[in-house]
Amino acid sequence: MRSVEEQQALVTAAAVAPRPVRVAISEAQGLLCAEEVVTERPLPGFDQAAIDGYAVRSVDVAPAGTDIRGEEGEPAELMLPVVGEVSAGSRQPIRLQPRQTVRVDTGAPMPTLADAVLPVDRTDGGRARIKVYKPVRSGDFVRRVGDDVQPGDVAVRSGTIIGAAQVGLLAAVGRDKVLVHPRPRLSVISIGSELVDIDRTPGAGQV
Repeated sequence: MRSVEEQQALVTAAAVAPRPVRVAISEAQGLLCAEEVVTERPLPGFDQAAIDGYAVRSVDVAPAGTDIRGEEGEPAELMLPVVGEVSAGSRQPIRLQPRQTVRVDTGAPMPTLADAVLPVDRTDGGRARIKVYKPVRSGDFVRRVGDDVQPGDVAVRSGTIIGAAQVGLLAAVGRDKVLVHPRPRLSVISIGSELVDIDRTPGAGQV
């Protein structure tokens, strides 16, 4: 008589692995990826604001918080005009001029020449004009082109179990389908003269 382990080994050796199939990414969660998904475009695809705030040139707000003196020797306030607003998804290009700022939402494309986002809590939150309390450095609170993924990077590796994060990344890099290993199907067949159908009452010696 074979042991349980020997029988398991025989069954496993005889099992036929199902061929990979291509499915919609919405149906791929929980399955094993069967291909290397290589990205063809950078992610993000454009410079974008990482937080809500004001797009600025960092050089224009560098003096904020320092001891700036006006003509009469009094501490001077750093003020910048707000010349526009950019929402996430906007396709209207805006060019920032020196000593100007543009209100931006998280995910909004950065105006040309802006190199940082000034958080709202570093200002007085003005709409037409803002008072700047604290500076930012170049690149602060900005997600640059390709920060997450560069063309040629592997977004999802073969053998990876596809979860919610992988589905999101596949969608972000433009993949609507992915090659996966389908779930194996297992049939259990019970045999024996003592067995009766489930809708029958077992008689003597039957189960």
